[in-house]
Amino acid sequence: MISPMKNEDFDKSPILAQSNIITSARYELTKMEKNLLYLAMREMKPTDLPGQLYYVSITELQHRTGDEIKYDRLRDVTKKMLGRVLEADLPGGDLLQTHFFSSVRYLKGTGTLEIGVDPTIRPFYGYLKSHFTTFQLDLAITLNSIYAKRLYEIFSMYKNLPDKSFRISLAAIKLQLGLIDNATGKEKYTLYADFKANVLKPAEEINTATDLAFTYREIKRGRKVVELEFTIIYTPKTTEIDYNEQETALFGRMVNEFKLRKDQAVLAIKAHGSAEIAKRLYQVQLRQKNGEIQNLGSYTAGILGVK
Repeated sequence: MISPMKNEDFDKSPILAQSNIITSARYELTKMEKNLLYLAMREMKPTDLPGQLYYVSITELQHRTGDEIKYDRLRDVTKKMLGRVLEADLPGGDLLQTHFFSSVRYLKGTGTLEIGVDPTIRPFYGYLKSHFTTFQLDLAITLNSIYAKRLYEIFSMYKNLPDKSFRISLAAIKLQLGLIDNATGKEKYTLYADFKANVLKPAEEINTATDLAFTYREIKRGRKVVELEFTIIYTPKTTEIDYNEQETALFGRMVNEFKLRKDQAVLAIKAHGSAEIAKRLYQVQLRQKNGEIQNLGSYTAGILGVK
């Protein structure tokens, strides 16, 4: 029997690793599905035996994301995820089509999911001999946009390379992000302006909330944008705080949702307990809903006393 995970069981800042084949693959996941995958990934190793099962604490998922997760919603998320298809190009030219999870079992009374992973995809997770991507769980899971999460992984492939710039066609990046259906050809954000507003703009939270920052240059053919050239800046994230799981979630919320700078979020955690921060952020949310706030970051900084 699996017991509910306790707060002290949560890793502080685990590093996730996956093959570049997965990083560059073509698939579509929601934010919640991706966060669930992140927690399952943490347990995976390329040497795991066939049939290895992985366990994810629902409590940990809530603490790391700051979201309240209802049972019915989670059941719907896992059901849909079982049907998600990943397409990846393998060395030698083969095309792999597979699923992330092969099964999900809800262990009654434990607050735990028992997850089976498709055996064709499992060897691509964990530290490999070469050609793999690493990134921080705590940073990836607190990103609000699913496109920010995917781009953070893609950019992480380049963070340790001498040349941190790369070019990619607009069609290729859309395929990777699941914005083009291979079967039907149906495309989301056909206008570049819509792609920029709904994908690239929200992904700018990477610049403030993670160890990476990016800029991009639009490459045109005539008046049409056909390629993007990304440049990645890697600054290892260091803080003097050994965050517990509640502080990790609050740090992500303060930076991503409430627009604090990272240094302001660190100061807030040093100055206040988690409960006090959550209380003040709730007050800010209420005033924002009432239209009383013009500059959210500045207002939040004042409420938390970290100007």
